Amino acid sequence: MDLRGFLIFSFLASENQSTVMLNTGLRSIRDMNEKMMIFGAIAAAIVVMTTLVFPFWNLIPNTVTEVVTVRQSDSSGCYVETKDHFVVKIPPCNAQPGQNITATFDAKVREREKQI
Repeated sequence: MDLRGFLIFSFLASENQSTVMLNTGLRSIRDMNEKMMIFGAIAAAIVVMTTLVFPFWNLIPNTVTEVVTVRQSDSSGCYVETKDHFVVKIPPCNAQPGQNITATFDAKVREREKQI
């Protein structure tokens, strides 16, 4: 009576049958490893792209409050000159040109203008 078809463990089966089962197992592990490598490469590319191409820390404002001089005022806001001579637009204000006021603005605007 041949019981090889009923055996659960591959090491109890004949050599030919265990070789086939072993190769099938290795193939599925290799396929899974390839899929994991592809997934890892895509994840790494996303991390690199988000930090180098689009630095997310530029979205976090760095507010500064300082005394500024109003250069121009209109209905949409005031254009003010900072102490290091950069012009920044602030939200609506009712100051007159030449007046010194205390204003809060994003300091990164100034840093971006320095790069230009």
